[in-house]
Amino acid sequence: MRKDFGAVRLDDFIQDLARTAGHIQKKAFHHTYSWRSKTGKGDIVTEIDEACERLILDRITREFPNYPILSEESGAFGVEEDMPVWVIDPLDGTRNYKMGIPFFCTSIGLVRKGVPEIGAIYDPIHDEMFFAERGKGAFVNGERISIGCEDSLEDAIVSISWVKQKVNRHTFLNFIDELSHQTSYFRRFGSAALVTAYVACGRVDAYMQGGLNPWDMAAAVLLIEEAGGMITDFQGKPIDIRNKDIEVVTANPKLHSILLEKVIRRDKW
Repeated sequence: MRKDFGAVRLDDFIQDLARTAGHIQKKAFHHTYSWRSKTGKGDIVTEIDEACERLILDRITREFPNYPILSEESGAFGVEEDMPVWVIDPLDGTRNYKMGIPFFCTSIGLVRKGVPEIGAIYDPIHDEMFFAERGKGAFVNGERISIGCEDSLEDAIVSISWVKQKVNRHTFLNFIDELSHQTSYFRRFGSAALVTAYVACGRVDAYMQGGLNPWDMAAAVLLIEEAGGMITDFQGKPIDIRNKDIEVVTANPKLHSILLEKVIRRDKW
């Protein structure tokens, strides 16, 4: 059976892989496991992250030995410009996971030249599989999803966050203050991939964050696009998954335009 983007087996493979990693997470959730600091700036990794990554890397290298891999915990393996690349976050929302907060996921995307072609985000606590393939729509547990229709900031649920070492704190807090006079529904979820999936299915109206990594957005960008939403960087340009410092503004087209205008007015982030 063919193993390219059009093969049914690839659809099944990516979802099964995300689900299997999620089962490891769910089984260990609220139990004792080891963890360590990665950067000394609040960035941690647990043995569950590493166990999920080992599983995913082993399965991919066995089934798709010629496809390079970019993973949060282990970095890049054989990445070449013209090759499709697996981009993986084995456990997105590690801090939530460690603290017993049930909002985390596994994210797996297959990307060509910075553009996601197929992706899955699995939430093991709620047993929800978010899946999208370019040109074929976005789904949760097999049901088609679409972006929300809220077009007013006043009534919108907005998730906004930042990575401390990559986004200017003063600018960020001033922006929060400005928005606080226009909407009272702020949320901060702690998992970039999963909150973007929530935007794609209309549970959250808008999401904004700077300082993200390729593995945060490899599947999420495609979900938004296939659900009919808009997702760009802070300058209104398309997201390129090859970038190491990704900015995201995403919502339905009208709400995205409103937010983006406010973002662009800021000189520096």
